[in-house]
Amino acid sequence: MYLTIENKVKIGENSLLYCMDLEGIVERIPSTEKILGVVWIISWICAIWIYHIQFFLTGLFCLFLVFILLGRFDKKDEEKEDANLPAIFSMDKNTRTLKVQKIYDENARWEDHEICAGQAELPSGEMKEGDVVSNCKGNLALRHVPTNTLLGGFDFENE
Repeated sequence: MYLTIENKVKIGENSLLYCMDLEGIVERIPSTEKILGVVWIISWICAIWIYHIQFFLTGLFCLFLVFILLGRFDKKDEEKEDANLPAIFSMDKNTRTLKVQKIYDENARWEDHEICAGQAELPSGEMKEGDVVSNCKGNLALRHVPTNTLLGGFDFENE
């Protein structure tokens, strides 16, 4: 590096800045082979780590998608079970009865149902349209046990 008196530049009161001439800058640049060698080493290190990080992130993303898809399918299945009630009932306060109006589950059995509140006499065997739940008293709540679904609440207290 060649420094001459002409290269000193005064900045402020107590500091000096030394400027290199063009010959000094050119001499400080490393050789092309050295630059390419360092770039080659750095690129290999980056490639090795980037591959593993990319593989890890891809796996994490796939796992995230699986959790989302499983969650959606579970919710859809639950909605289907809730939407398909086994039967619909009509209430007659004068005779204190419930009559099965429509059946959606052809395999529904009366043994799969229970009275949660109030009092009533359930028929036995397979559930059919026209079956009658008799002697209903109080606020009657009828539940389908396998799906834990409340089929309805019926008020027989007021006459």
